Amino acid sequence: MTLVSLHYLALATSLTCLLMQLSVKHKQTAHILFAVFCGSLAMIAAKKITGHSVGAYQYLIGMGACATCNCYWLLARSMFRKHQPIRLVHIALAVVIALLVVIQQGYLFANAQWLFVDSRFAVLTGVLSELTTLLSSCVLVLTFWEGCRGFNDSTKTEKAQRMLFLATFGLAVGISKSMQPYIIQSPELKDWTVSIITLFVLVSTQVQLLWHFSLSGKHGRSGSVPESRAVSNTESVNCSNDGGPLLDTLNRLIHEEQVYLQPNLKVADLARALDVPEYRVSRALKPQLKEANFNQFINRLRIEHAQKLLRDPENQHWPVLVIGLESGFASVGPFTRAFKSVTGMTPNQYRKQVQKNEHAATFQ
Repeated sequence: MTLVSLHYLALATSLTCLLMQLSVKHKQTAHILFAVFCGSLAMIAAKKITGHSVGAYQYLIGMGACATCNCYWLLARSMFRKHQPIRLVHIALAVVIALLVVIQQGYLFANAQWLFVDSRFAVLTGVLSELTTLLSSCVLVLTFWEGCRGFNDSTKTEKAQRMLFLATFGLAVGISKSMQPYIIQSPELKDWTVSIITLFVLVSTQVQLLWHFSLSGKHGRSGSVPESRAVSNTESVNCSNDGGPLLDTLNRLIHEEQVYLQPNLKVADLARALDVPEYRVSRALKPQLKEANFNQFINRLRIEHAQKLLRDPENQHWPVLVIGLESGFASVGPFTRAFKSVTGMTPNQYRKQVQKNEHAATFQ
């Protein structure tokens, strides 16, 4: 196989994986991020294929390759963090790295197109390049950490998935770093190495996504709630066993995997996660619902989680807003109202009461 053929194979694989994400019916954040990642790798392959034949415009193509390690880090967070995996600060960091790549490629385009040479801009570009390398290295470390974080608390299947992810990521980074001395001497070897690593990561990550979402039955957990089906007498007989295996699975999903920490959780989300009709989930949960409805049941679990966070001495510096977000509430208002309805006091009052009781206990 020639190097050009390998570039074409990398391009075809990237586009195939991209189309596979677009074909997923219940898309998750991980599918969208992997699609962006595939598109970015496709731009890298396209730049290698076109080479110098397009002149300065190769750098415009290179601008599309701004979502590689930063996007893969977000992908790792979305796969292995169950509660609010991606926040504004994470998106901001990824965008900063992407902008640095775009600025660098834009300068190279301008310099090649108009022979624009200025020592000040050359120094600035060098600084931006070093900053990009530094941030990218930090993101690579964070990506590896996402696979390790919470490993001991994971189920057997989740541990196997994490091991596959860590092996993929570790081999890719390890090969890249070990080949660095030889790459410096041979630019062509660099292209071979990058293309092979690209193919390896694409295929392995696609397998991981299929395993994580399809084979594990973890379909979409977001979206609007469809109208509940009316249950006929015949269906009532056929679904009389919903309180058995289905209830056990629901309890594991709710209590062990803590899906109640997901904001705006609805019965439909659980139904999609287990690939069963919504009415069956409602029927299975009904006997154990002590509250008036599903929302109150989920809020009670969230409040219990919030109480644990408020009692933890290490979280005393956390604002009430953070406690609410970590407990699955979308904002501080609903959190405070729900907390007071369950405990009879606000989160701040509860925290002060806990501190007062602990202080009194130390002097007894």
